[in-house]
Amino acid sequence: MRAANQPVSWWGWHWQPPVPMSLVEILQAGNMPPRLAAMFWLAMERGASLIVAADPPSAGKTATLTALLSLTPPETVAYFTRGMGETFSLPPQTAAHPTYMLVNEMSDHLPVYTWDGYARRAFELMAEGYSLATTVHADTVDEVLAILRDEIGVPPDQIAKLTFIAPLHLGYGPAGTESARRRVSEVAFLQPDGGDGLAYRSIVRWDADKDSFTILEAEEDREALAGWCGISTETLLSEMDKREAFLTRLVENGMSSIPEVNEAIERFYAEEIRPRPDGRPSGRRSK
Repeated sequence: MRAANQPVSWWGWHWQPPVPMSLVEILQAGNMPPRLAAMFWLAMERGASLIVAADPPSAGKTATLTALLSLTPPETVAYFTRGMGETFSLPPQTAAHPTYMLVNEMSDHLPVYTWDGYARRAFELMAEGYSLATTVHADTVDEVLAILRDEIGVPPDQIAKLTFIAPLHLGYGPAGTESARRRVSEVAFLQPDGGDGLAYRSIVRWDADKDSFTILEAEEDREALAGWCGISTETLLSEMDKREAFLTRLVENGMSSIPEVNEAIERFYAEEIRPRPDGRPSGRRSK
């Protein structure tokens, strides 16, 4: 991913600077399994737009989102928004790769965050074909949708251009005796409902009692995501298998620093993804 401009307060305002995590560190912590990361990868390779959500501070919204962005094609362009006064002077789109708007947070908590007309403009641009990646303070998919629709005023047909909403769970043991446990609690896949509204299906679920994930369990879920990606369900699953095996090897090999992981992902793009078997370049998905 190549930055078109300099980020401003990407991590918000903190008393102490947060420590970024690589995708492998996210996997090692159990926040998500390699197969879920492989699913995100296949979609973000095609410019999937997503919101990572959690209400409590320090749940890992920005850390998770930043780690997932490493899965985009190396030539992907990133444009960082700056909150109040943002001009949205984005570089032009190209069919060769995605162009992402990176919005640190959609809220009115700080002037460096994006809200009101600025947030609506980001969704307008996403509807025009740009990709969007951001965070929201909310615990559930429905809470995220209510904020976008009722508080910000984003039209449902523009919200439907999002690909994923991924709420995070943050839990602690009694009286702080157990370290924090962070998990992707759900992944909603958004789709237009055929009219001016939107619908979503939960294609990933986390079982808190078993601390286990179900990922694309239903055939309808697999067909829906494969259709969005423009591939068959068989190709979807085989490509996920390939990426899952790669990420599992990184975890097992102990390769966890951000530069190491990012370089490994770039090598995977060069050696395993391009050229594709059908000879087509892996550009962004047509929207």
